[in-house]
Formats: sequence, structure tokens, C-alpha cells
Amino acid sequence: MVKRVGIAALICLLCAGLAKAQSPDPQQVPRVAVLPFAAHTATPRPQLGLNVQELLAQQLVAEGMDVVPLPETRKVSGQTGMGDEAKALQAARRLQADFVLFGSLSQLGQKASLDAKLLDVSGQRKPQVLFAEGVLEDLTGAAQDLAQQVAVRLLAKAVIADVRVRGNERIEADAILVNVESRKGDLLREHTIQKDIRSIFKMGYFETVAADVTDSDKGKIITFVVREKPTVVDVKVEGNDDIDEKNILAAIATKPFTVLQKSVVTEDVNRIIKLYHQKAYFNAKVTPDIQFPRDPRKAVVTFRIQEGRKLYTKKIQFTGNKHFSDRKLRGVMETKQRGFFSWFSDKGVLDREVLETDLDRVTAFYHDHGYMDARVGTPQIEKREDGFYVTIPVVEGERYTIASVDVQGDLLETTPKVKEEFELKKGDHFSREKLRKDLDRLTKHYMDQGYAYVEVNPGIKRDPATHRADIVYNVRKGPLVHIERITIAGNTKTRDKVIRRQLRLAEGDRFSSSALERSNLNLKKIDYFEDVEIQPSEGSTSDAMNLHIKVKEKPTGAISVGGGFSSDDGLFVGGDIVQRNLFGRGQYAAIKAYLGGETSRYSISFTEPWLFDTPLSAGFDIYNWYREYTDFNKDAIGGKIRFSHPFGNWSRWYLSYVFENAKVSDVDEDASLIIKDQEGRQIKSSLIASVERDSTDDRFLPTRGSTHSLTVEYSIPYLGSDSDFVSVVANTGWYIPLWWKFIGFVHGKAGYIFELDKEKKPVPIYERFFLGGINSIRAFDWGEVGPKDPDTGDEIGGLKFGLVNLELLFPLVEKIGMRGVVFFDAGNAFDRDENFSVSDFRTAAGAGIRWKSPMGPLRIEWGYNLDPEPGESTSKWQFSMGVSF
Repeated sequence: MVKRVGIAALICLLCAGLAKAQSPDPQQVPRVAVLPFAAHTATPRPQLGLNVQELLAQQLVAEGMDVVPLPETRKVSGQTGMGDEAKALQAARRLQADFVLFGSLSQLGQKASLDAKLLDVSGQRKPQVLFAEGVLEDLTGAAQDLAQQVAVRLLAKAVIADVRVRGNERIEADAILVNVESRKGDLLREHTIQKDIRSIFKMGYFETVAADVTDSDKGKIITFVVREKPTVVDVKVEGNDDIDEKNILAAIATKPFTVLQKSVVTEDVNRIIKLYHQKAYFNAKVTPDIQFPRDPRKAVVTFRIQEGRKLYTKKIQFTGNKHFSDRKLRGVMETKQRGFFSWFSDKGVLDREVLETDLDRVTAFYHDHGYMDARVGTPQIEKREDGFYVTIPVVEGERYTIASVDVQGDLLETTPKVKEEFELKKGDHFSREKLRKDLDRLTKHYMDQGYAYVEVNPGIKRDPATHRADIVYNVRKGPLVHIERITIAGNTKTRDKVIRRQLRLAEGDRFSSSALERSNLNLKKIDYFEDVEIQPSEGSTSDAMNLHIKVKEKPTGAISVGGGFSSDDGLFVGGDIVQRNLFGRGQYAAIKAYLGGETSRYSISFTEPWLFDTPLSAGFDIYNWYREYTDFNKDAIGGKIRFSHPFGNWSRWYLSYVFENAKVSDVDEDASLIIKDQEGRQIKSSLIASVERDSTDDRFLPTRGSTHSLTVEYSIPYLGSDSDFVSVVANTGWYIPLWWKFIGFVHGKAGYIFELDKEKKPVPIYERFFLGGINSIRAFDWGEVGPKDPDTGDEIGGLKFGLVNLELLFPLVEKIGMRGVVFFDAGNAFDRDENFSVSDFRTAAGAGIRWKSPMGPLRIEWGYNLDPEPGESTSKWQFSMGVSF
């Protein structure tokens, strides 16, 4: 309070000094005669000259001039402009003026130019030429500018010669002066300096602000004298247990080496309290303490926290709800009651902003179930010792049914067919969600026919007496639109043609909403870009549209590593170097390696996805695979030539030729006969044909869609193969959105090997089916699940198998793309003489984490053996990870 009184006193003293400095002696104020201006306009407007004379006289008086009254001036000069200096001086002498101001107004279109001369009647000063410009219909601003120029020349001692700052240590003078209006060359004004003092003080960096006005031979010098507030040298937090200190310090604005601002410290208290409210500490108290332990200019700010006890939402109840239970309505809300299983999450924390959104969710829920008049009132929140009790009033109203659904306006031949697909039909209960879907379906139908600017307006006419509603979709289709131009931006590496070949629209094509959506999905699925945006815009005509594709490149190369432990290999590590967009051409190249205690595998791959600029894909693989099994070793060198081509919307066929030269050696004397019979060189020459369908929306973290494949391999003796068999493997997987953000995944896989000549050309041991591992049954290592030789116990693989994986996926940290997974695995492989039996499936269950990390995909999963046999471990850890470059 004392500081405020002191500042007010300083301002008053300053203002008194300024008033004295700015109010000149009346005998020293020059007397000015303002003559009418000559008006040069497109059409004669002599009155303008008199208007300029009046405006200038008013502004000069406001600037402190002694102006000859206009009636006297006009008696001497008349009411027309005067352009002769001699006549102007003669009139000024008759009016006993010290100076005379005269000139002309010239029209410049909608603007006007004021050209004036200021003459000293005594002849001691040279004539001054003045100029100002303004709007013809409002010359106030121009007159004010011209009057200020006159005042500057006649009241030179009141002109600001310089503006300075004194007393600042940390805050730059330029940073202070940017907040003031007083400028060099302006007239010194008392009210402007008062405003400047207030503006500097509002910056929040100063304890006191004053202004010192001194004289110089060039005019007035204004010096703003400031005293800075203390500096914060340290910020401390005490009493925090649940929230880490670094998170609190990051949330507040008071930082070391900044100016101490008590208002900011008070705001920081509220920020800290808000942090604690987010953690359910609604009784938290924060007390700021400012100390100056060594220097009165250096402050230490301490925030002392009393966290108190957590308070959660204990109960949420509704009043007025007759048709839906409290539990049903609570299920719609994001705000939840604290339950027994909520200890590991923030479930039950009361957030008033979220609660407000929940009211809209409950209202929408009622509208979706036909209660068109339903209203949800303001919730009552009662804070008790054990938590918050929330009561939400509801007025349900009556439930409406649909009396009729119709489409009017610009109809197409196919419109009636779309109408038959509407979800909302006559006799159904009203639903806003179904109404929205039908609206989208009808709009998309027109847009797929090329009517990009179609307008569909739903009209709902309800009858409160009968509780029935009529729905009419009014269609205005607009022009038939074609694509005029497609531009691409942001692709610093990827070539334009690689992007264009993913598009389902080209220049000249008729617009299609579905094709545009598919184009966007295709660009995302190739996974070359961090962000993809397709922006439509109007073309050169009303029936033309331009598409601007904006992409942001992402790393398409990866160095991936993974590892683990198994009873076969012990510790192992695998890795690969992959470039999915080689030289920006969309080509795939990879070098892969797997190194374990008993296994090594190397491969080189290359794929050209668009051979000869057609969607025919071609590639090859070369590999070397060495493995030491329990009873034998396998060393194989091979290669594959492959082709593929898309068909339909989501499908692709594949055709490959494989040649492999493998050697089975170091067979143990007590090994299985199946293994002993295959010792030596084995050549496989086979054709592989397969079809795949993939409609998922993401490569690593899909939320919807499905994958299906069927693969048939024929090892052909006529092409030099030492084996004669046909292998068939079918695979299917479904991603199903469930409630909230939970995603269900159902996966099934099965295979069968037909031995065409089992006596002379049997199936190689390593071509059989072995289950187990991170992509199979996760409580087992690879190969542990399947037939074993009854005499030796060796794992010999199966000729048929079945596998089922059920997963529940859910977000853990959604912002960084981290998911949790709970899974159940079941499956087994069976030999030639064994029956395929689901009851013999081995089972596992577990949980894990999947993260699309900046370093690449990461999976960590733990599987539990639900029915372990003697000698088997009860659980396994599986993991894989990668690095992007």
C-alpha cells in the first residue's frame, strides 16, 4: 500500500512539472491566422476549403496555439482560397497575427492532399512547406497531422528530442521502450507520459516507475527511471510425495534467473493445485514463501505443499431416469465411480470439464434411443469425507418412433436403392446416431457419383401429440465435378510417381469420395510418411476440383534387433537392415541376420513394387541358413524369385519359385529314424502360389479390418526337387472395435502337408510344422509344440496343425502409441498317424506391451503355460524391438 501511495505521489509531482513545462507563457504563444484553403476537386466543392480551415483552427487550438477567430479572418480574407504569399502576409498583418497558414486541397481519387505554407509575418523565419494526406470525406486526420507539424515548428521547446531509460539492469531498454507511445519528434504531452508510466509498470518487472523531463537545445528529453524487482535465484518444492518435483517445476512459470512477480507466484499456486486435483488430491494446499537469504535483490521461492488425502468420485446417481438404469447411464460417461479394481488407474478422479462433456454424452444417448425431448440438468456435487457424490437430474420425455423417411430434391436413378439401405426406417425408434450414418451414406453416394459439392439437409418434423417424427433428406446435388489438377508437396525423398501410383484419382477423372478415401488410406499404408493430408480445393470452373497432397517424410529405413532365451539356442540375437523406400522409388531392400548359440541365418532381399510402371511387383531373396538341432545340423543355401499383383480393393496374388540346397549332417546315433533317413544333401525346387487380403487401417497398430491368406506350395520332382509334397496353409485375422477404445483380435491359422511320395521323397524335417514363440503360442519357445518321436523324444514337427490367438488390445499411453495386450493362445501340430484334435491343443495366456516407439516397433510379452507337462517351464518371456534411421 505504501508503495502505491509513493508511486501516485511521484506521478502527481511529475504531472505538475509537466504541466508547468508544457504550458508556455501566454505572451510567448504565437498568434496564427488560418486562411481558407483553395479546393481543387473533380466537381466544384468550395465548401471543402472552409471545412479544412475550421478543422485546422480546431486542431491548432488543441495543440496550444493562439488562433485568430475565424469570423475575423474571413472578414479580411473572404471565403475563397488564397494562393499568393504577399496577399496572405497582408491579411495576417491586418489581423495582427505572428504567422499565417494557407494552402490548397487537391482531390486524388478517394483521397485528398493538403499542401500548405506557414509564413512568419516578421520575416525572421523562412517559409515552411507542409503536407498531409487523408480521406476526402473525412479530413480530420489530415488536419490533425498538419496542425501537429505547425505546433512542432512554432513550439520547438515542447518537442521531444529523445526518450531514454535509466535504472534497468536485466531488462533491455528497447524491451521497455516498445511499450511507450512517446517518440522522438512528437510533442510533449502530459497524458501520454502518464499512460507510458502505467504501461511500463504493467510489464510486471518493476517496483517503481517514474519519468524525468529535462531541457536540451533540441527539445525535451524524457527519461523513464525504473527500479527492477528482485531476481529469482532458486525455486524449491517441499512436501510433495505423489507428484515428482520435476513435473511441478515444469508446470509453473516462476523459474530461476527470472524477475520475481508475485502475481505469477500466485498463478503458480493455482497451477500446482490443479496438478493435484488431477491426481484426486482435492484437499491439497499450497503455500508460497518468498525469502531473501543473502541479498535483498535475490529471492528464493519455496512452494510448501500439504497433499492431504485423495478424494475420488464415490457415487454417481441420476434422478428422473425411468427407462435406463443408473448403471447404464454411467456406462456412457467418461467420469467413473471409484471401484475395487481402480487402484492401478486414475478411474474415479473428478474432472469438472470432463463431467460437463459427460452431460452431452448422456443427452446424446437418450436421443439415440428415441427420446428426442430428453434434457440433462446441472449436476449437484457434494463433497464428503469419503469422496464426491454426484447427482445428475434427467428429464426423459416420451420416446419417438419414425412415421416416414423420404428423400427429396435432386434425385438420381440409384437414390431409391440407397434409401433401402438406410438404418433408420419407418416404425423404428428415432436415433440421432443412425440419422447421422444415413446422412453420411446418402452424401457419400452422391459424392461417389461425382457430385463433390452435394448438400444434404435432414429435416425432422415431430408431432408431440403422437410422439412420431417424419424425416426428409433434402438433396441439392450441385455440379458434376472432375479432377482438374493434382499437386504434391512435402516429399523431399519420395518421387512424385511413387505417390501418384497410390492414388485412385487422376487428372480428368470424375470425383469420387470413396476413391479419395482409398487414396488417403493407400498413402498411409505404404508407411513412407509421418503425416498425409489431401486437401481438395475449387478449380478454375465450378465443375472442377484440385487436389493438393501434402506429406511429411518419415524414416523408412530400420535397423531392427531382437533377442531372447530358449532351451535350444540359449541367448540369441537377430537383426536386419531394411530400407522400404530405396532412393525414393518405393523399392524394398533388406539384409537380415540371426545369430544364436546354435543358429545363424542370413538373407538379402529386393523388391520392385511397380515393374515397368505397372502394379506388377517383382523381387528376389537369397539366403543362407545354418542351425544346430539337438540331433542334427542343417546348412542351407537358397533363393526365391517372386511376383505379385493386386486385385480388387484389398487383395493381392503371389507366385514364387524357390530353390534350396540343404545339407543335413552330424546326425546323432540315437536320433529318430525320420531324421536319420534324411541325412545328406536335400534339394527343394518348388512353386508357391498364394492370395492375401488385407483391409486393416495400420501396419503395426491396427484398430479395424481383417487379414486373410491362403498359401499352396508344391515341391516338384520334375524341377529337380528331392521331395514330393503339397503344403497348404490358411490364415485369417480380424480386428474388431469393442467398447471404449478396446480392440479385439481373433486369429486363426491351419495347415496341412500332403505327402505325394512319402516313401521315396518324404517331406524334409525342417518343412514340417513347429509351433511356439512370440507369433504362435507364447508360453513356449519355437518348435516346442508338436509331435515328438516316441522312442527318442526328439521334436519332429507335424504334417498338420491348428492355431488360435485371441487378444484384447487397449491403449496404455495413447499419446506415444503404446498398447497393452491380454491374450489367449491355443494350438498344436500333429503327425501323419495322429488325428487332428482340438482337445489336444496346448494353451497359454498372458499379457504384454506393444509400442510404436521412435526407435521402431517394440513387443514385450509374457506367456503362462496353462497346462504344463512334466519337465516344461510354466512361463516364457518373449520380446522384439527395432531402431529407425
